[in-house]
Amino acid sequence: MTAAKKPISVTLDPDLLSEVQSLVERGGAASVSAIINETLRSRMEREKAAERARAYVVENILGGEDFTEAEWEEAAGMIAATKARAAARRGAAA
Repeated sequence: MTAAKKPISVTLDPDLLSEVQSLVERGGAASVSAIINETLRSRMEREKAAERARAYVVENILGGEDFTEAEWEEAAGMIAATKARAAARRGAAA
């Protein structure tokens, strides 16, 4: 049995709200709430996947020892650079 949904209040940037409302009007989503639910669910799944990947690396690659703070910072920088390159490629393809 699924728990009942709970109404909340959120504040969105005007441009983002306009885009979301336009998506709903075009039939791309059932409602603004549906888009927010889908987006948050996707975010939570990415967070869980990242934690599983981190735990796997710690356990199976690092032999149970965690990264140092400097190693985490370097990894975060590498990931940010990869994301930036991917975003640039998507922008160039548009």
